[in-house]
Amino acid sequence: MHVPAGDSKPGGTARPPEGGNAAQAQAQEPKSELKPRPPRKYETEVRLSLEDAIRMGLENNLDVKVSRIDDDVRTREVIVAKSVFDPAFNLGSSYARNRDPSVSFFEIGPGLAAQGIRVSPSEVLSYSAGLSGTWTLGTQYEVKVAQVERDRPIANRVGLTFLNPVTSTEASVVARQPLLKGAWYAVNTAEIQIARNNTLISKEQLELTTMTTVFQVESAYWELVFAIRNLEAKSKAYEVALENLENVRKKRAVGALAAIDVTTAESQSALRRVELEDAEELRERARDSLLRVINYTREQSLKETWESGSRIAPFDNIMVLCTTPPVDDPLDIERDTALIAAFSRRPEYRQLQLNVENQQIRIDVAKNALLPSLDLTGRWAQLGLDDAFDESYGEMRSGRFYDWEVGLELSIPLSNRGAKSRYRNARDELRKLKVSKADLENQIVLAVDQAIRNILHLRRKVQDLDERVRLQEELLRAERRKVEVGMSIAYTVSVIENDLVESQAQALRAKADLQIARAELWQATGLLLERRGIILDSPAGQR
Repeated sequence: MHVPAGDSKPGGTARPPEGGNAAQAQAQEPKSELKPRPPRKYETEVRLSLEDAIRMGLENNLDVKVSRIDDDVRTREVIVAKSVFDPAFNLGSSYARNRDPSVSFFEIGPGLAAQGIRVSPSEVLSYSAGLSGTWTLGTQYEVKVAQVERDRPIANRVGLTFLNPVTSTEASVVARQPLLKGAWYAVNTAEIQIARNNTLISKEQLELTTMTTVFQVESAYWELVFAIRNLEAKSKAYEVALENLENVRKKRAVGALAAIDVTTAESQSALRRVELEDAEELRERARDSLLRVINYTREQSLKETWESGSRIAPFDNIMVLCTTPPVDDPLDIERDTALIAAFSRRPEYRQLQLNVENQQIRIDVAKNALLPSLDLTGRWAQLGLDDAFDESYGEMRSGRFYDWEVGLELSIPLSNRGAKSRYRNARDELRKLKVSKADLENQIVLAVDQAIRNILHLRRKVQDLDERVRLQEELLRAERRKVEVGMSIAYTVSVIENDLVESQAQALRAKADLQIARAELWQATGLLLERRGIILDSPAGQR
């Protein structure tokens, strides 16, 4: 049976057209312009291990820097809370001129006093110095030494010189101790304890930010490893497709293959080229993600780079080569051990526990505010009086003159609705925190279980995919031999080849996912920094 030129039977071999030759037939067929892609050139090549990437991430990451600033702020807040109990040194002086009405014999003399109300001018000069403050028990105190000098010029004119000028000296101690509301150590140092807990919360936040950064760096690193290996595999597949296309064309030229085989080879080459372009874009995106996470540009803003006149993306001229090989060791942590570690090491869980403790302190303070005010007051003063400073001070030191006073003051609010509402709100906030704590505990258990299960699943998946790749490679070799002897067609080979390339990509993806899953497990248990040997006491979390 004659087959027209350019046609072929399924499974058969095309014949050259009558009156011509195979070379002429191929010359009439359209030819795809598929060529090997030259390797892209980069201005900068960065060889980066996982350890180097983590170090750079912790040194340059802006979130870590913000957390460190917040840690310093929280530390100073403790000092602010303690400063409430710092004593204050008080120093004062005043001068006054008075024209007071008087009928006192001792102020205006007997003659003027008999005439009725008269003006008694005076000048008063006073000095005082002392300390005042509050103790941690709630005690308010003031220790003061004061002197007042009073000069009444009219006294000299009427012969009362022994009473003018008059200098009085007083040394006093005044104290007020609450017995109910606002009393005792726990209530008055509540803000200090809260500030201390907030400092610990800030340190936990720094650890959480650091851990998140390390996980992001690890994830971005293994994503780039996958993207690089995927690009290598796609590049090799494209080269093989081009070689196969060249061989098919040569065989077609001598009439050994049908035109459909050339079309199939060209289609495969075009597919491989599309996959190569996708893989290259994936590699570029993965590189950008890693360099962004480690903040490769440090303090320089990408906006500033753009404004400086740069015409390319900030990382387009950088080639990153990952030098750390994937880890393939077995899972070395059991579920119980992982959960114990998670509830003792997860920073966000410890933060929540500290917030619960802070709220309990606020409840205690709010409950104390419901009490009536009952204050014990006391005052002791040594007094001195004479016509000069030295004599007045000497009289005070003699101890002949003194005052003392002790008393109780009770104040009961008639409504107290504000304090009651604050107390109820404080209790409700504690209830909310406990609900959040239970929710976080559920999340932690599920995160640990899922991470362990995911690692075991991915290990099996990697093994299965590696075996599938091996078998498909054997199948592809066998099918190609069948094509050479005319027992198969190129289309069948292309189907098997596509399955092989897809399986290779899946295997690479699963291996990268396995590395990320390991980091997820150590993040879920709170042991990620410990596993990486990162100590936060040193600057930028360096080892």
